[in-house]
Amino acid sequence: MEKKVLNFAIIVLALAISSCSKKGDTGPAGATGPAGPAYKGAISGHVILYDQYGSRVYSGLNSVNIQLNGAAAINGDNSGYYLFGGLTTGDYEIATSASGYASSFTNKFQFLGDTLNRDLKLSAIPNFSPLSMSSYAALSLPGDSMVLTFAAYSRARNCILFVNNTSAVGSQPANYLLVYIKAVPANQTKISFVIPAGDLYDAGLLSGSTFYCAAYGYVTGNVSVYEDLTTGKNVYNAVSANPVTATGVTP
Repeated sequence: MEKKVLNFAIIVLALAISSCSKKGDTGPAGATGPAGPAYKGAISGHVILYDQYGSRVYSGLNSVNIQLNGAAAINGDNSGYYLFGGLTTGDYEIATSASGYASSFTNKFQFLGDTLNRDLKLSAIPNFSPLSMSSYAALSLPGDSMVLTFAAYSRARNCILFVNNTSAVGSQPANYLLVYIKAVPANQTKISFVIPAGDLYDAGLLSGSTFYCAAYGYVTGNVSVYEDLTTGKNVYNAVSANPVTATGVTP
């Protein structure tokens, strides 16, 4: 009798464990839960301007155009302060432009609620350009060294050099493979720059192949630079209007 009672107890316990581990019913295929709450808030900050030498500019701050998601457009006040209010949770992007300055852009970012601070920085477009650029001649062939000339000026400046494998070379992401920023010391009228052979090889340029260069005047500081999400390259907008070009040969 005791053995039968014990066997019965074991069976009952096994059934209880089985029922506890059994999964509940699943919902319909593809079903999702309810959307999270949408909060209200604002995006605000200050516009900060820089001249071509990297120094702060405190005038004209209220003339900067600020666009949110390509639609709402406002200007900041005299101190550069701006505010987009009454926003709900979501993704936003900001485009900023002003006469004489390089346009800038903030790629999509997530806004959850409350007040989010976003300062916006712009660099002035340089008013100087290199006067000429030529490649260093070795054995009567262009080499990988570039010589650039400039008008003399009492302040240090920058230039920027783009390299591509076609004659369509320039500052836009689709038109360069390599980019270099070079300082131009005060009162100096000529600089030389060697493009590392390893960089050219890494960019897919074979020994003996022609590469193409374009050089611009450039700002001190990179505050207007932003990433082009299509190519993964930087957009360099704060460049002078008139580049000089030259060709070289990969060593």
